[in-house]
Amino acid sequence: LGHNHWLTSRSKSLRAMRAFLLLSVVVVAVAEEKKPIVTTDIIHGTGELIYDLYDAVYSKFFAHHVTKHGDTVMKALEPVKEKLPKDPIHEVCQKVGCKKQEVLKHMDTAMDLASTAATKIQAKVGELHEPLTQGTHKVVDHFETAMPTHRGLIPRTPGNLLLFCLWIVFVMYVSIKLTLFFVRLGLRISIFSLKLACCCGCFGLCFRSRKPVAEKPSNGKAAKSKATNGKTNGVEPKKKK
Repeated sequence: LGHNHWLTSRSKSLRAMRAFLLLSVVVVAVAEEKKPIVTTDIIHGTGELIYDLYDAVYSKFFAHHVTKHGDTVMKALEPVKEKLPKDPIHEVCQKVGCKKQEVLKHMDTAMDLASTAATKIQAKVGELHEPLTQGTHKVVDHFETAMPTHRGLIPRTPGNLLLFCLWIVFVMYVSIKLTLFFVRLGLRISIFSLKLACCCGCFGLCFRSRKPVAEKPSNGKAAKSKATNGKTNGVEPKKKK
């Protein structure tokens, strides 16, 4: 009995340790998940922000003017309304030469076709949503397997995956543009420095002081100079017989 009690207590302790380890792993995994960089919430948030700005500007600058002068504007437009035809479609049909009922019939047909197309599009979107979601899960799983440190960076919805891909493409495009700009700037600075150094060297060679070069005397002048040198030294040159 004592041995069985020891075994049961040991198995309970092992189970508790396993549960604790599993819980700690789950907690660490949840803690290591990163927040998404870009989500579709930014689109909804931007729309709400624009609407709130419009509402604030309208209520602060235009609402009281509309309330104050709205009746005056409507009364001023009453003569214009009286001049307009009561049935514009009928007037246009009389001038063009068609029947109002046919025009209304075509309009109803166009509205029916538009509603049918919208219904079909919604049905197709509903059919494509499930395979797109499955594909998104596969792509995100491959990404998280390849880069486990960035787990949770991409939300598991098709729209968020598309937005994340567009964001990465935009960042790479801007990075490449900036890199090429700085490379071109560095090349231009290097070429300008080389040109400046060459120009400075050429100017230095052109304006450098030159030593005067002695002119070589001709044969007659050389003989006379030798004769004069001999007389000055007291020795006359011998005459040839």
